[in-house]
Amino acid sequence: MSLGKSYKKSLEQQWNLRFKTKHPNGDSYDGVITNLKKRFVILREEIDFEFEGLIIVQKKFIKSCRDGKYEQCCNEILRTNDAMKKCSSPRWINVCETMVELLTAIKTRGHWPGIETLFDNNTDYAFYIGPITQIGDKSCHMYCYDAAGKWEKEYEIKYDEILRISLYDRYGKHFNKYMSSRQIA
Repeated sequence: MSLGKSYKKSLEQQWNLRFKTKHPNGDSYDGVITNLKKRFVILREEIDFEFEGLIIVQKKFIKSCRDGKYEQCCNEILRTNDAMKKCSSPRWINVCETMVELLTAIKTRGHWPGIETLFDNNTDYAFYIGPITQIGDKSCHMYCYDAAGKWEKEYEIKYDEILRISLYDRYGKHFNKYMSSRQIA
């Protein structure tokens, strides 16, 4: 099945798929597409048969979708445990058609996203988390902290290098709350 047909199936049937990316570590994300845009997909991530946060993935970094016997079983469980009732995204995200619009809306709402980038011909990657400080035409800036809970510096993040944006996930929720109580260096 083509990627376009897989995207459409996931969106229209609320069907959980595995989205395999071009990440050098072979990262993939399990979830249901809640919004399908020209350059990216918005999905409700599935972990352990429950829906977690939102992940926005640029289509150019998705190499394939798996829709086999494992996904069939997962979808049956998701329907049995009523998880599908929680498979949605906030209304504000529906109107975001571009990275600029999406990141502007995230910044305006005061969300601190997690952003993973791929660069050097998809051979290297970086993860950023913290508040968005500036929005430009081709990039945004974020003031980030590291995995040890130390504020680092402001980074410029090019839109065309963004693999994924994470929102409303437990990791970000708990770490952002902790870091928001610590003074920025």
